[in-house]
Amino acid sequence: MMDQDDLIGDDCAVVELGDEKYLFSLDSFIENTHFKTDYFSPYDIGWKALAVNVSDIAAMAGSPLMALIGLNLRQDLEDKENWVREFYSGVKDCALKFGGVKIIGGDLCKSEAEISVSVSIIGKTHKHGVLLRSGAKAGDKVCVTGSFGNSAKFLEEKCNGNVRSWKCDIFEQAHLRPIPRISEAQTVWKNNSRGALMDTSDGLAQALIEISEQSKLDLCINTEQIPRDKDIDLSLALYGGEDYELLGCFEEVPEDFTLIGYCKKPDIEPKVIFEPNGEMLINNKSYSHF
Repeated sequence: MMDQDDLIGDDCAVVELGDEKYLFSLDSFIENTHFKTDYFSPYDIGWKALAVNVSDIAAMAGSPLMALIGLNLRQDLEDKENWVREFYSGVKDCALKFGGVKIIGGDLCKSEAEISVSVSIIGKTHKHGVLLRSGAKAGDKVCVTGSFGNSAKFLEEKCNGNVRSWKCDIFEQAHLRPIPRISEAQTVWKNNSRGALMDTSDGLAQALIEISEQSKLDLCINTEQIPRDKDIDLSLALYGGEDYELLGCFEEVPEDFTLIGYCKKPDIEPKVIFEPNGEMLINNKSYSHF
């Protein structure tokens, strides 16, 4: 039986039901906070609302099973019926692409203000166990999936009125239709029997700090190895956020992950160190929900 403290604090809550362990998570997706309808289609909203929840399951190397969706629509929205159809088309396509998630119910309400979506997702842990943020050990390799700063770069170009090529390019897809790393999460078990894992939705910097603090280790990071597009600077890659990639610490680097550093025992308090200059990562630039 897991301790109560083990059930919360990661990307999902871990709950034992009989002899099985299940993963539970909930995310809200709110107009003018997480999306704007002038560049998010209803399809995009549906896709992303589910994708960010699937990413939480991937962050603990589990498999998504089912989800419930609550949708609140503005009263002044035109053609609500077609809007809802397109929204659920995005949900359905995302569900089919990533693990065959079953949509088992939900709720539909009118809203006086913004459109909002709330998704509750249920997954199952891998047969080998669950990966927590606290699972790293000294000597582990720090590694990531994908590339960083793409989603934030799309917003930066959009805000600057730069319509150069953001339509239909990699930055736009990263922001509007992120790819949860379910298949990559499953590969960690091929060469590893334990480790630490989480997603980087609040920024790579924040994820590094979270694993450092919860595993009580120094994470030594070579910033030149952090994968990013040539047009994206280091600050955007670290602090931009909404990159639904995975950050892990393992004995061996899994397939489809990129090595960016290593873990070691701290001298005093655990911290994130940039090599080779020894600069410490500070968390006051990271995304805050409030």
